[in-house]
Amino acid sequence: MTKSPYDHFLQKAKKLEESRFWTWLTSRRGEPDWDRVKQGDWLAQDKLNPDEMEAFCLNLRLLIQDQDGFSIRKIKQLSDLWPEKYKENKIAIQKTVDELNTKLDQPSFVNPKISGITTNKELFDIIFYGGIAHANPSKRDEFDRITQSGLFSVFAFQAFSSVIFHYRNCIVSIAYQVATYLDEEEARSKKV
Repeated sequence: MTKSPYDHFLQKAKKLEESRFWTWLTSRRGEPDWDRVKQGDWLAQDKLNPDEMEAFCLNLRLLIQDQDGFSIRKIKQLSDLWPEKYKENKIAIQKTVDELNTKLDQPSFVNPKISGITTNKELFDIIFYGGIAHANPSKRDEFDRITQSGLFSVFAFQAFSSVIFHYRNCIVSIAYQVATYLDEEEARSKKV
């Protein structure tokens, strides 16, 4: 049986929620290894496993980018086609997507630019697509500059992590609405 985009979305959302990196990110931690940070190791965070972070980000990428057919945007578009009785679910999805976009458009609390403002989305894209989930040539130099900047990189990591929280909150909210829709549709089909 072929999985629907909803099934893929829910599966990846669950993987994010149950990942070791998410557990690490939401747990109390000690200080970074400051000597390693000063030498340019931006991931010298207390007990951070870079492989677990990359695995998390690769799953997150599937929910952000459209080409696999079950991104946040794609699920939002599919939910627009739900029957009117799911109006509240559709509104909830729209609201959570709007909230995510508002958060992404806000200024980041770190600004690697010499002039101007860096938004949360810009910082996320530099780090995410410049070296974690991709090695985009247009972002790679900036990624290297930020992540090898010593003490500044600790703040950049924290800002990047806060954007991960925004994405995660959106994904969990959408997953709840999708699961509700699927459960109700399955119950309805059993009655027929």
